[in-house]
Amino acid sequence: MNHTSISDLKAKAKDQLLGNYGIATGSFALLFVLVYALISILIGALTASITPDAVAAAGGSVPNQIKTYAISTVIAILSAVLTVGHLYILKQISEGRSPVMSDLFFAIRNHPDKVIIIALTLILAQIILCLPATLVGGSLASGQYLYFEGKTFLLYIVLYLAGMIASYYIDLMLAMSYMIYLDDPQKRVTEIIRQSISMMKGNKFRYFYMILSFLGYWALILLSIGIAALWVIPYQNMTVVQFYTDLRDNSNYAEVEEL
Repeated sequence: MNHTSISDLKAKAKDQLLGNYGIATGSFALLFVLVYALISILIGALTASITPDAVAAAGGSVPNQIKTYAISTVIAILSAVLTVGHLYILKQISEGRSPVMSDLFFAIRNHPDKVIIIALTLILAQIILCLPATLVGGSLASGQYLYFEGKTFLLYIVLYLAGMIASYYIDLMLAMSYMIYLDDPQKRVTEIIRQSISMMKGNKFRYFYMILSFLGYWALILLSIGIAALWVIPYQNMTVVQFYTDLRDNSNYAEVEEL
């Protein structure tokens, strides 16, 4: 396959963002504000419901852990729905169209259940794959303290790393799912996932390398206390759009759809 180089995809992404950074950064800023507002509300509600007496009564605070997982899932799903809207805006720009800020809510208006199912698939995969490490980690905890017993702690580290690697591998397999959805929101979720897996065959390392190429920009985000994210995230996401377009327009894409 003759794919466009990552450097060329990034250069194209930069060119397409020129003159469009207003809507690109504005939509990402709105996304951040909405997600941050939800996080503040949910964390506030969780904090109010967790008191020292409640923790003691819970006997190890398992109910509190369940609440935390539930809140994290809600936040992750909302982030996914709005991120898909942001990708839609960038996709519109890349196709020479003129998106508007309300396009950030594209997924909410167009079969949001499909985006939610894809997001839940990724979340559940991570939970299941990291479950062995979670169980071992639980044996290291007693109340509010951790006990670093040599072999058990080493087992925890190994299981945790293995779970995260396996989880990220699945993320790579499904990396094109949201873009495929944006091309045709009418597709069944199973078809979307199947096509993403097919498209990413032989392209997972290439995609991983592309994401790694932004590490320097992420350092800039840290140095700027997050401000640079207003430019870096749209740039990275536009490169993802270009990556998908390159795969989709490849001569073998028709074969991918028939697999």
